[in-house]
Amino acid sequence: MTLKSTYSFLFVLITCIAVAQKPTAFAGPDYTLCPDGSASAVLGASIAATGGTPPYLYNWIPATGLSSASASNPTVNISTQVTYTLEVHDANDSIGIDIVTIYISDLMKYKAARDTSYCLGKAANIAIGSTVNATAPAGTTFSWTPPTALNNASAANPIANPSVSITYSLYVSKDGCSANTDKININISMFNVNLAFHDTTIKEGETITLIANSSATTYTWYPWNPTWKYPNSNKPDVSPTYTITFTCLAYDANGCLGFDTVRVNVIADDDLIFYSAFTPNGDGNNDFFYIGNIFKYPDNVLKIYNRYGQVIFTSAGYQNDWNGEYQGNKVPTGTYFYILSTNTEKGDYKGSVTILR
Repeated sequence: MTLKSTYSFLFVLITCIAVAQKPTAFAGPDYTLCPDGSASAVLGASIAATGGTPPYLYNWIPATGLSSASASNPTVNISTQVTYTLEVHDANDSIGIDIVTIYISDLMKYKAARDTSYCLGKAANIAIGSTVNATAPAGTTFSWTPPTALNNASAANPIANPSVSITYSLYVSKDGCSANTDKININISMFNVNLAFHDTTIKEGETITLIANSSATTYTWYPWNPTWKYPNSNKPDVSPTYTITFTCLAYDANGCLGFDTVRVNVIADDDLIFYSAFTPNGDGNNDFFYIGNIFKYPDNVLKIYNRYGQVIFTSAGYQNDWNGEYQGNKVPTGTYFYILSTNTEKGDYKGSVTILR
């Protein structure tokens, strides 16, 4: 072997020995912590360094969330993801380097979605849970409480069909962590229908107007009766002959349902009730001279006079059918006078009625 070869061999040998003496750092495996800070991790492997020339000095960079930046196996507790670099210095100041990343579980991103409101009869097949829930990786579990009216309380996006207002809470398990991540309120309300009065009393033969205060688009009243006027409006006229409870069903423009009831107490009575005015314009509303309880006096005779004393209408057995005409012509707006003979012990009734056109 030549001198040059000997030197080359020694250089390689010395270099190999130097390399062999460099310490090796072990920062440990990556780890995922729970977002609530309830768990911690220990950095570094069971043996944090080998090789080189002991003793070792340890330096973790950064020191964020560490129990000690100079310990071989510090405890870490953080709320955001951090990548740590471990530097191991041996007695010869040779350095070994390794890295480890501590992740934070993203389970809190899975939500129950926004609160929502529905009217009675419209709360059907409501999908709950945010769209990101459907992208959860395998191993993620969902639990909704209470399970009431849900098609699957373990689904990421279950379907709800509640009949009353309800609050659902979402619990998610992922990365060894579990948390109540969100809740959703589903409010079920009835369309508001308020009747103008309740439990009113009238005499038999009187007509009363039922008034529903609401912004509904359609109205239906029960029980229906042929004496109803405007039964599909919010102000129908009724002339019940016995005590009865009326119900108004109303729907708004969205098809939402609401209802209210009113009881009309009817006092039995045979007194005649004369309405003081009517509007005979053919609109179906108050078109005739109305006398309550007239049907109880079938032998009645009615005569109507103008202000000159001229008889312009006569009826034997009047049935609320005078429409304000004389000989086929409309009489003008004004006050007219009547005499009604009951042909009973009640005798005759006299008064006036006004025609409005």
